[in-house]
Amino acid sequence: MNRREFILAAGAFSLAPSIAAKGSAAHSKKIDKSLAVIVSDCHICGDKKWHANDEMVKTLNQILALDPLPAKMIVMGDIAALVGLKKDYHEAKKVFTPIVDAGIEIAWMMGNHDRRDVFAEVFPEWAETSEVEGRIVHVVKMPSVDLVLLDSLDQLKNKSNHDGKINEAQIKWLEKFGASTKRPFFVCTHHDGRQMKKFAQTAIGTGNLMRGYLHGHRHSWMLDALHNWKDGGRLVRSIGMPSASLWGDIGFVTLRDKGDHAEFKIFERDCFFPSPDFRREESWDVLRKENDGAVVKVLYK
Repeated sequence: MNRREFILAAGAFSLAPSIAAKGSAAHSKKIDKSLAVIVSDCHICGDKKWHANDEMVKTLNQILALDPLPAKMIVMGDIAALVGLKKDYHEAKKVFTPIVDAGIEIAWMMGNHDRRDVFAEVFPEWAETSEVEGRIVHVVKMPSVDLVLLDSLDQLKNKSNHDGKINEAQIKWLEKFGASTKRPFFVCTHHDGRQMKKFAQTAIGTGNLMRGYLHGHRHSWMLDALHNWKDGGRLVRSIGMPSASLWGDIGFVTLRDKGDHAEFKIFERDCFFPSPDFRREESWDVLRKENDGAVVKVLYK
């Protein structure tokens, strides 16, 4: 999301106080190790006067209402509202506390509105365990598949950068990972593979066990296919995630590891776009109904 879009969004909604997600009822629920949930583009603001905070809580409450609960949560970047302020990350830690209390493990990723140095001050344990020095890179293991979380934040000083980039150190690490792993895996970045075409080609080229590309950034449930014409050619599914809070498709996606394939299901609660008077259009509700409950199957072989 670029700065102009953020300005429009800021003017389109009345400011609302932040509230906490309701996690107490979730404590006694069973955790399903084969289930993960993906949220993206949270845009949490530390001054508590931002509509996305309330929308984020609604999304988290929906997740806490699942039965069984997912074992993992992937936060696919743009944790912070605009330029990665420390107060944004402190607020995010509070907003996500019911998720932690429910026993769901959270894996954080960087987006273009984040600041990894500031994030590291608030979440030092996650930054310190990164697979690549100077970036936020992790591998989330599910029973039969791995999620490789890369850092596409191309950080600028004092402003966000709409474009994404995977640096050379991450590429070398990914190539080594792809050559040594015996398990299928998905490559996950905040930015999409169409925007980072050269890297997407590299990711697909890491081997046949690379089964798909997952991303945020576009605030839309997006189904696509990425191609690599080398070595006989390969095609992998690309899936874009909705925003958990700010604008566009609003909701989250579950990933169920079925042993020989993954099933991605979207839970779309709303669909809206910034406008001066926030006038709803009937087409937004049509789009939400079309998306909600859609399932995508991705084979591991």
